[in-house]
Amino acid sequence: MKKHLLLFGLMAVLFASCEKKEESYDCKAVNTCVYEIMDTYYLWNREMPQQRKLNFDDEPDVFFDKLLYSADHWSFIDDDSESTNAQLEGSPYSMGYSPQFHLYDGGEHVLILVEFVYPGSPADLAGLKRGDIILDINGTPLTPKNYYDLYQEKKATYTCATYDASTNTLNETGKLTMEATVVKADPSIYDTIFYVGNKPVGYYVFTAFASDKSYLATMDNVFDKFKDAGVKDLILDLRYNGGGDIGVASHLASAIAPANVVKNHNVLVTYVYNDLLTSYFEEDEDEILVRFPDNDYNADIENLYVLCTEGTASASELVAIGLEPYMNVKLIGTNTYGKYTGMFIFDKDVRGCKDLENWILLPVCMKYANSEGFSDFVDGLEPDYKVEDDLLSGYQFGDANDPMLATALDVIGGLPLTAKAARVKPFESLGRDRSIVGNNLIIRPSSLR
Repeated sequence: MKKHLLLFGLMAVLFASCEKKEESYDCKAVNTCVYEIMDTYYLWNREMPQQRKLNFDDEPDVFFDKLLYSADHWSFIDDDSESTNAQLEGSPYSMGYSPQFHLYDGGEHVLILVEFVYPGSPADLAGLKRGDIILDINGTPLTPKNYYDLYQEKKATYTCATYDASTNTLNETGKLTMEATVVKADPSIYDTIFYVGNKPVGYYVFTAFASDKSYLATMDNVFDKFKDAGVKDLILDLRYNGGGDIGVASHLASAIAPANVVKNHNVLVTYVYNDLLTSYFEEDEDEILVRFPDNDYNADIENLYVLCTEGTASASELVAIGLEPYMNVKLIGTNTYGKYTGMFIFDKDVRGCKDLENWILLPVCMKYANSEGFSDFVDGLEPDYKVEDDLLSGYQFGDANDPMLATALDVIGGLPLTAKAARVKPFESLGRDRSIVGNNLIIRPSSLR
């Protein structure tokens, strides 16, 4: 805590109130706190504009944007710390499904393609499933102007459809009604064991590195089953996992890694900070090195096959590159997102940050490299076996006809790779859910606790 007090000792307080009528926070106080945080912790702090060129009366989000380095596409600030923390913990207020947004009908309309559904969520209870298509919400067709607002409706009736490739048409299948609630978004949504010959092969779908500790128990149960079955080949499905908490990532890595790697507490990744923090943390190994932690559920896996897409980001990429020096790791799918940086969390509950009020700040504070120094994968991680994700065919998790899973099973079995015909993409992608915590690696340094 002494470190934290030193770093925040110069923060100013007591400024005139912001003029925005509907808000009660103090703009200058918030912005001054933001500036001091960024000046100390931001990876690219030397690229920030000088204080005299900034307007501390700006709204905090406007002020924050002016501080960001041009190559930084990840740092963010939000005025609802409670909601953001709920997302980080894995307890969002939502319908409980993961969407992709696509243009169709010549760009006039938007559809939602469902990646997966959390078991027990409103979406699951209503009957929504992976591969379903949503065309309208509450009777209103989705368009480029309204689709995201409609997606965020807390009570909605969806018109659903399927895609017929032979006729290139969308065929309505009916309507589903649901209402958002606090979802226990346990990321361990599916697991099973295949047998390739007599060889047991684990398959594990993991959707987010949520920080709720109860979710680790589910993960532990999965790896306990793999361990008991003698699984040495694991297919880890991270194709929609955009990242999250480093503690969860290191726990997953230690469940997978060879037993001697975990026993010896080898280095998973190394953090690289700005010059100020590098000097400050130089004698504190825990702030520089992330080692494989002890794990009673370590399955001593020998071969890891990661299913990946552009939705595979940050902590997911960290697990893949962190394990690669110690075991056979193969990527199957398409290039990953390319997020080799991590963020610290600052809100009013962090000592020295009370002036943030309800704002929460997550700036990029470091980048990571594996034990061999590999980092800066700006174009993502390239797959060893390139296979397109095929959501439109409606393959559920565990269906061996899923082209990505089928490829992994072929590789594990030493079989000739089955030809996977690339589906012509009939829709133009608008991206995935724009959740502010997506595609991020969240670090909780001991100096901030």
